[in-house]
Amino acid sequence: MIGFKQFVRENGLTVAFGTGFLLTLAGQSLAGHAELNSVLTAQSLQPLSFPDYLFTSDFMVDVTENWQS
Repeated sequence: MIGFKQFVRENGLTVAFGTGFLLTLAGQSLAGHAELNSVLTAQSLQPLSFPDYLFTSDFMVDVTENWQS
């Protein structure tokens, strides 16, 4: 059985890039949620909850546009 230290040593680059990807995606989702809710509030509309935002086309478009660049 492979130990945790050995796994990290053998897969360090994958772990680093995977962690960076997940942190970036989390930051993008938080910033996008805040921005969309500020736009909705300015238009006197009901703000979205965070889970609801994750399934909107706004979030999906932002993620795919970032992947393109």
